[in-house]
Amino acid sequence: MSQPFESFAIPEPQQEAKKAAETLRELHPELLEPRPQANNSQQTPKKIGLFLLGFIWANPKQFYGKKWVTNELVEHSQLTAGVISTASLVNAITNQPILFFALKEFGVLAFIFSPMLNLLLVRFTNENGTAVAGRKRGNQDWAKAGAAAMIAMSILQSLAAAIGSEALNNRPELSSLKALEIIETQTQNLADIPATTPAYESAREEYQKLRQEFQSTSRNHPNWDTLYVKLYGSWADRDRNWRTVPTENLPVEQRMLRLQQEAIAIKQQAQQDWANKLAKRHHIGDDVLFVAQQMPQLFDRHFDDNYQLISGTEIIRLAMLNLTYKVMRFDIAGLGISLGWMVLSVVSSTAACWMTLAHARREDVIMSRDDAVGEAIEAYLEYLISGADLPDNSPQK
Repeated sequence: MSQPFESFAIPEPQQEAKKAAETLRELHPELLEPRPQANNSQQTPKKIGLFLLGFIWANPKQFYGKKWVTNELVEHSQLTAGVISTASLVNAITNQPILFFALKEFGVLAFIFSPMLNLLLVRFTNENGTAVAGRKRGNQDWAKAGAAAMIAMSILQSLAAAIGSEALNNRPELSSLKALEIIETQTQNLADIPATTPAYESAREEYQKLRQEFQSTSRNHPNWDTLYVKLYGSWADRDRNWRTVPTENLPVEQRMLRLQQEAIAIKQQAQQDWANKLAKRHHIGDDVLFVAQQMPQLFDRHFDDNYQLISGTEIIRLAMLNLTYKVMRFDIAGLGISLGWMVLSVVSSTAACWMTLAHARREDVIMSRDDAVGEAIEAYLEYLISGADLPDNSPQK
């Protein structure tokens, strides 16, 4: 009869559990040490710093799931989050001028509101990138919406980078462009201004009314002669030189004609005066200075004492017009730094969008969020735990 405890053997599940525990101790000895007590006075600034960093920097831990995580996946997720966050910050830097000019009407508050709005745009882009990385079965439409928003925002910010750079670095040219618009508008207004005055319009209405009444009156009517004299003067005055007669004493027709000639003369004089001013423009050689000297009221409305535009909205509008004009002429040299900032924004945004989409489609990322993988791992851990629960002196039958 064999003895019941003549031989002993550790079951395979128990061996695997012990081996896993030993490996964990070797790789992470800090887990065996007691956790130090946190100092609240020291933790508060650290928490604030981490919050601000987390607000503008994408969280790499959200770029993969918890079911199956490898060191390579963690490293590549950190790289992807870094690329997205860097691209967002590049766009924030290049977009700051256009946001500032757009909010310039708020005065000093523009220095506060524009950075706040910029940070919100950074957060928005990072969150959409995180949504793309969170793609898995059941939420693909949600991830696609995040990808569409991220791409659209990147395109918009790349365009804003060029406009903002133009608005910030080319303000003298924009001021000259606004002065040119003022000059051309004044020239066109003088060309389109009607040759009329309120006195002429009043005389013309009176003439038309009396003439209509005169034409509808019979020759035998007692008022016919009276209406004729009011309109044309007496028959004896038909060849009279009316130039010496005061305007208020003229017949209605002659008064209307004189007032019309005076209105035409006023328009011609205004055009002549403007032509004389334009002659001085060539001697001055600077449209902004010309407007300041010849049209001080318009200058004070649009420019400050440094000959810079006052309205931020106007600065952005002119920057867009100027960029469009240069692009249509293929003026690469004229685009200069504005083109450089836009290219930088396009390259960084394209890299971020492409890497985010590629990261979301990786097999290990998909596995890290796969519930079936998580269930398999849990089943295996339960198998190890059940083996570890066996007593060390369990007999082998």
